[in-house]
Amino acid sequence: MIENIYQRKLVVSRHKGAPLLKEREQFLEHCQQQGTNLKSLQNMAPELIVVIRLLRMEELREVGLDEIKTAANAWAEEQRSNPRVRGYAASAGYFICVAKKWLRFHGKLTMPSPPRLRFAAELDDFVSFMATEQGLSPASIRSHGWKASKFLEWFADRHRLLSSATLDDVDEYLGLKADNGWSRESVSTAAQALRSFFHHAERRGWCKPEIATGIQGPKIYRYAGLPEGPTWDDVRRVLQSSKGSSPPAIRARAVLLLVALYGLRSGEVSRLLLDDIDWRAKTFVVTHSKRGGSQLYPLRRDVGDAILKYLAKVRPRTSCRNVFVTFSAPYRPLNGSTLYCIVSTRLNKLGVQCPKKGPHSLRHACATHLLQQGASFKEIGDILGHRQADSARVYAKVDLNALRRVANVSLGGLL
Repeated sequence: MIENIYQRKLVVSRHKGAPLLKEREQFLEHCQQQGTNLKSLQNMAPELIVVIRLLRMEELREVGLDEIKTAANAWAEEQRSNPRVRGYAASAGYFICVAKKWLRFHGKLTMPSPPRLRFAAELDDFVSFMATEQGLSPASIRSHGWKASKFLEWFADRHRLLSSATLDDVDEYLGLKADNGWSRESVSTAAQALRSFFHHAERRGWCKPEIATGIQGPKIYRYAGLPEGPTWDDVRRVLQSSKGSSPPAIRARAVLLLVALYGLRSGEVSRLLLDDIDWRAKTFVVTHSKRGGSQLYPLRRDVGDAILKYLAKVRPRTSCRNVFVTFSAPYRPLNGSTLYCIVSTRLNKLGVQCPKKGPHSLRHACATHLLQQGASFKEIGDILGHRQADSARVYAKVDLNALRRVANVSLGGLL
């Protein structure tokens, strides 16, 4: 591996004579497979030798973060005598970065465990209940678990026992969150999560009965906030403007087409795997975020062409099996923040005005467009991956043109 990084025999010999050659080469080969370029490998290889020397390692052992920071500070002090080095803080930072990556790769990095929440056992039991008995999606479990944990952290600072919890405690907590800037929707979903938690707590006998039934969040009207997405004309403008030739533009076009034409959620795009696309059958499989399970979709030619162009021209070579990955190593699936930026920056650039500007706004636009084209609620629900067809009725609110046509129908003199 060292011979692939350096050409000069003297340099190769020096690296081969340093301790833990096998462990260093294994890590460097892994970085290369993840897409790390040659220049970065050439910087990393000598840094590994410094890491091993200052950590006084003759063989791999577990190392904690404090020991790494101490060694990094020692390295920064050494660099003060090097006239070519200008930033000593940068030297320490790079030392820590390389040391952590190398030790983590070999399973030898020990990180301090975060302090356990006082009610961690109860929270773990609640999360397990949601997964095994309620069958909630991973996204819902994370959301409910996080909201319950925030309440329990707040409650633990004020009370010792969960059995002392009252409805007033929950009301006070939700009120504080509302006063601190949480929206009505956020407070409402927090109330829903706490209702679920306290129902479970009552079944387990951890708290007084009837707390859950008394938890009331702010009133959220069913169709409040709609329409959330852009008009279909705006969506067409976004797709038309995404025909760039740069790597980000090519990737963005494939993402935008999937979200706009199929109404996929961010997580569904992020989880899409190379093996999920059957090019011969012109189909692809989507693993749904909320209802769970997978669904087969026909692959439109324009969408297929956009994905194929991305795969052939700009997708990095990586062992990661997700279709959409980052452009910088280590290559990993695109996260929700990146997908949000892909959509929102293009909507903003075109001056599109709508309340929501992430991928979910294009999902709304897709559903509304399908409704305008005469699709039934069941057909829209099937495309969007809803558990129930009635979930698609929410999009009827935004079909104002259809409502106007109904209102203008002549009643033949009956009135």
